[in-house]
Amino acid sequence: MDDNGRRGTTITVLVTSFALLVYFFAFAQPLAQELTAMPRWVVDLPGGHGPATGDGRIPFSAGDRFGYYAEDGSVFFMDAAPGGAAVSERSWATMSPPRLHRADTGAAGATLEGLPFFSGGQLYSGLADGTGLNAYDRDGALMWSYRFPVQLSAFASAPGLAVGGTVDGWIEGIDANGATAFTFSPGGSRLPVILGLAVSPTAEWVAAVAGLDRQRLLVLGRGGTDYRVASHRYLDSDYRSPVPLAFLGDEGYVLYMRPDGIGVWSLDGSVDGLLPVKADDFQAAVDRDGGVAYLVARTGGDSELVAFRPPSRILGRIRLPADLQYLYLQRSSVYFCAADRLARIDFRRE
Repeated sequence: MDDNGRRGTTITVLVTSFALLVYFFAFAQPLAQELTAMPRWVVDLPGGHGPATGDGRIPFSAGDRFGYYAEDGSVFFMDAAPGGAAVSERSWATMSPPRLHRADTGAAGATLEGLPFFSGGQLYSGLADGTGLNAYDRDGALMWSYRFPVQLSAFASAPGLAVGGTVDGWIEGIDANGATAFTFSPGGSRLPVILGLAVSPTAEWVAAVAGLDRQRLLVLGRGGTDYRVASHRYLDSDYRSPVPLAFLGDEGYVLYMRPDGIGVWSLDGSVDGLLPVKADDFQAAVDRDGGVAYLVARTGGDSELVAFRPPSRILGRIRLPADLQYLYLQRSSVYFCAADRLARIDFRRE
């Protein structure tokens, strides 16, 4: 997940904001004594057009709506487009037609090919047949195109490395110039397919969930010019749809979905933990200064925020609004959009 700035050190809690946030938040269990949840603000989403010229832009995309706001809740800009938009700090890309726009001016730029999306701070687009990727620079100029021999079933990236997994069970890495960085076939399963991928922020590690009958979690580490298996384990799961994976910052752990919760696996395989949190999908971030990690788990129409100390000591859980459409984790701050409102809460260490 992107870490795009530092939160302020002064915490101001308005009585009116607190009252509105109490309406949204219900504590599923008490927070540990060393951690306090602090509601900061809630704001209505306005309509409007114009450039997002302020400093410290935080992007959001929720349904057809998208825009930018600041850490203090000031909304720089909001708009709507059919199919929504892929949004980064510097630009956004509409889906129909696929076109890049600058955040600071709103000016339309390059026309893109395929379905645009941002990953690891980079703008990509997927080709219609599912076998190729385009990568673009910040102005929307094509940097490289890459073709896979069959359809992609998983994708992840970090600065300098994009990784695709295919339906026939291969993992291919692509370097910053669009050349093949490595190829790897996990094997070990009757039906090879790559169902999940994650790339660490430094691009030193790649995690994958691979295969059907039996399914396996693998961690690949960079060794010279190649990536090699650092650890692996067979899983009790038999997922046949995309499996979410996430590196927990640079803390040395991979989070992965499993039937009884979210698994916590260390890069060297020495830790095999469990967060007893049911999830169909999740996002994770870590506050490196405080050593606390935050997890947002979604199951059906429900969402909850879990604070924990790695690898798996849960500090507290907060139920999030049922109509949650967007969530952004930044250090120890959580921003979310529900219905027509944006809100922020901070976690403070005692």
